[in-house]
Amino acid sequence: MIDPLTSIARLAQSRERLRQALHGTPAAERSPRVPAQRWSKLRALPAANVIVDAVQAWWALHPLNATVRAVSSTAIDVVHPVARRHPLLAVLGAFMLGGLLVWSRPWRWALKPALFAGLLPHVLSTWMLHMQRQPPPLAP
Repeated sequence: MIDPLTSIARLAQSRERLRQALHGTPAAERSPRVPAQRWSKLRALPAANVIVDAVQAWWALHPLNATVRAVSSTAIDVVHPVARRHPLLAVLGAFMLGGLLVWSRPWRWALKPALFAGLLPHVLSTWMLHMQRQPPPLAP
């Protein structure tokens, strides 16, 4: 038997999504990002918490952060309506973009050590600060 409360909640969510779509709310504001859930799962691991904090702080200060956010939100707002109207065109575009990606091999020129030069010192300093904040273990 279907629970009427879950049906009502699903109907309310559906109406809210329709309302947001009709009012043109940007996709970045509509729903929470999935990676936030992944970060919380990573934070549950003992040593990963320090590394996740350091990487997030490093990325927040990275010069490409604002560019990536602007391009991704613009791409979502532009591509999403086109993909809904012409799904075959979206698949063809994704195929061509994937072919261009394989042909250009950006992993050979984009992942230079200089790009991540600031990451290791930042991770180490965050880890050292984290170790200073933790109280020493009690002796039995």
